[in-house]
Amino acid sequence: MKTSFHRIAAATLIACTAVAAHADNVTFLGYANGSAPVNFAVTAPATSGSTGAGGFSTQLNGGPTFASFCIDLYEHLSFNTAYTDYTSVAANSFSFLNPNAAADLGRLFTAYGAVSTTSATNSAAFQTAVWEIVDETAAGPYSLTSGNAQFSGDAAALAKASMWLGSLGTMNTVNLNVLHSDGHQDVIYATTAVPEPGSYALMAAGLAAIGFVARRRKAA
Repeated sequence: MKTSFHRIAAATLIACTAVAAHADNVTFLGYANGSAPVNFAVTAPATSGSTGAGGFSTQLNGGPTFASFCIDLYEHLSFNTAYTDYTSVAANSFSFLNPNAAADLGRLFTAYGAVSTTSATNSAAFQTAVWEIVDETAAGPYSLTSGNAQFSGDAAALAKASMWLGSLGTMNTVNLNVLHSDGHQDVIYATTAVPEPGSYALMAAGLAAIGFVARRRKAA
C-alpha cells in the first residue's frame, strides 16, 4: 500500500493527458512468458520494492490475449480480476516522467519486442528496460545502476536489459497504446506495426505488376 503522497505524485506526474470517452474492460490473466524477481528504487517520486518482472497476458474487451508491460511502479494489480476502470490512449499522448519515453519505448518494442516473448529471462529483461525508460530522468545513456531509477535482482535479465538499452537503434515501426487506470497499474502494449517507407514502395510495385499482368491477359 502506497502513501497518499505517492498517489498524489503518481497522479500528477504519471497522468494521462488524453482519455478515451469510454472505459475498457481489462483482465490480466498472469505472466505471458514467465517472470524473474527484480528490485526497484525510484528517487522522484520516491518508491521502492521488489516484484516479478515480466509481460502480462492481457485481455481487452473480451478480445484475444496479448502481452502488455507495466509502466507504473506506484500502483498494483491482481491477476484474473476483471477491471472496468481502464481507458486506452496512444503512448505519444501519454504524460511520462521521462519526456523521451514514448519514442524510446517505440525503439525498444521495434528492436526487441518479438524476442521478449521467447523466455522468462527475456520477458523480465524487456519489462526492466521498459521501467528504466519510463522512470529515468537523468541525462546520458540509460543505466540500471544509477540515475533516478535503479534496479537489481536477476542477473541474467538485468544484463540483457542493459544490453538492449545500450543498443536501441533508430527504428520505430510500432504503434504503442497505454491502458491507463487511476487506481491500478498502467500498462503499455504494441498494436499493428507501422509500414516502413520501403514497404509502401514494394506494395505499390506489386500492385502495378498485378495490373500489368491483368492488362496483358485481357489484351490476349
